[in-house]
Amino acid sequence: MLRVMELIRRVNPPCDKCPYKLGIVSTLINPCPQCKRNGYRSFEWLCKGQKRGHEDGTGL
Repeated sequence: MLRVMELIRRVNPPCDKCPYKLGIVSTLINPCPQCKRNGYRSFEWLCKGQKRGHEDGTGL
């Protein structure tokens, strides 16, 4: 199942919904290059942190 999600994300990247791109979460470095390399897993990581209440990206 995860493999299918990776393939879908490579075709349709989730960047337009990403908390970093939307300015909701801030990080010390731009996570986008690594996110693209690792199959957009950083997107999931940022979203999980926001759901837990870490809107500024701290504690992730």
